[in-house]
Amino acid sequence: MNIPSTFQTVIEHFKKNGWIFQLAAGQPVLTANFRGKNGNFRLVVFVDEADNLFQVFGFLSLIAPAHKQAAITELCVRLSFAMKMGRFEVDPNDGEIRFQTYSAFPPGQLTDDVVRRVVGVNLLMVDQNFPAFAAVIYANQSPEEAATQTRARIASGQPTGPEPQLQMPARLTLN
Repeated sequence: MNIPSTFQTVIEHFKKNGWIFQLAAGQPVLTANFRGKNGNFRLVVFVDEADNLFQVFGFLSLIAPAHKQAAITELCVRLSFAMKMGRFEVDPNDGEIRFQTYSAFPPGQLTDDVVRRVVGVNLLMVDQNFPAFAAVIYANQSPEEAATQTRARIASGQPTGPEPQLQMPARLTLN
C-alpha cells in the first residue's frame, strides 16, 4: 500500500509515543489497545483523504446487553450533550459502545498537533466516562445518576484521566 502523507503523520505520532499499533491491509486504518485508569480501550484511527477527515473511535471494553440498550443510549446522549469535541455512540445491532472524535484538515496537511489533540481527547473521554457505562450495565444505576456522578467526579478534580499504557495483544503459547 502506498501510504498517504497524512496517514504517515498518524503513524509517526504513534511511533514517537512508543505505542504499539497494527495497520489494516490496503487501507489508511490503524488500531491500538490502551489501558487507562478505569478500563481497557481499543482505538481505531482512520484518515479519509477524499473528505480530508481524521477520525478516531475509542471502543469501550463493555457491550450493552439488549435489555440495557435503551439506558445506554440515554447515557450516550446525556454524556455527549454539550461536548465540544466528540460523542458517544452505541451500535443498536450488537451493543458495542464507542466514542468518536474527529477533525477536518486542509488537503494534505494533517499535523501532529491535530493528531495529538484528537487522539488525546478520545483516550481521556473513554477513560473518564467508562465507570458511568459500567454502573448502568452492572449496577443498575440510572443513566441520569451515572452521568451526574461522572460530571461531579470530573468537576471535583478527582483523578479520572488516563496515562495511556500499551496493552500488549494477547498471545497464545502452545507447548
